[in-house]
Amino acid sequence: MSYAVYLKVETETYERFIALQQQLNAGEKKKLAHDLGDILADVSIQIVQQVFIDLLEQQKKRLSKPESHAVAQDSEKVIEHVLTALRKYLPWSIALLSNERLLPLVNYFTQMIKHEGQQVYVRYEVDTALVEKTLQKIAEIKEGHRLAIAQAFICLNEIIDAGVTQLIREPKKILAFNFVVDKTLNGVIQVATTMAYKRLASLGQEVELASAPYYIDHFLSFLHSR
Repeated sequence: MSYAVYLKVETETYERFIALQQQLNAGEKKKLAHDLGDILADVSIQIVQQVFIDLLEQQKKRLSKPESHAVAQDSEKVIEHVLTALRKYLPWSIALLSNERLLPLVNYFTQMIKHEGQQVYVRYEVDTALVEKTLQKIAEIKEGHRLAIAQAFICLNEIIDAGVTQLIREPKKILAFNFVVDKTLNGVIQVATTMAYKRLASLGQEVELASAPYYIDHFLSFLHSR
């Protein structure tokens, strides 16, 4: 059995992406880097919205203790930092690239797009052993093992990082940036992911045994097997 994460993309954004791909493949002379940067930023924000912000909004509705609201505020700060980085650096990183250099990137992302009915998804593979380890930890949580919560959240970080690799790190390699841009982007990626993973790992230490499945089930809802 193999596993993959499916992340929804809005139809309007997908249609803009396909139109841009067709322009690039047709040899369009007008520079399209700015348009592609906006599309990639929109897709990234949509992913963060469904994976993190929707969960945070539901979390805030469930909170009763004042200290829990402080935890939610910490999460909001991390998410806002990630969103700011995406809005700023995705368009900036490709702004000066020619259409010829953009085409391999667009074709790479095209291969990651999947359709189920009318819904469009970006899909990335997840190592089977990692998923099985995660599912084992979840089973232990449901059996009442409190210590398995933190371990399960660490596994979730690894699943998310597989997406960062396939959706950000590998595409960055395709573009073969110069040293300065590459170093800048590596720094941005490192800071954003470190903050996000640290916050998620901390959440694994903070949530109660009774509520842990709620958070974990949210993340696993994006995971499909085949």
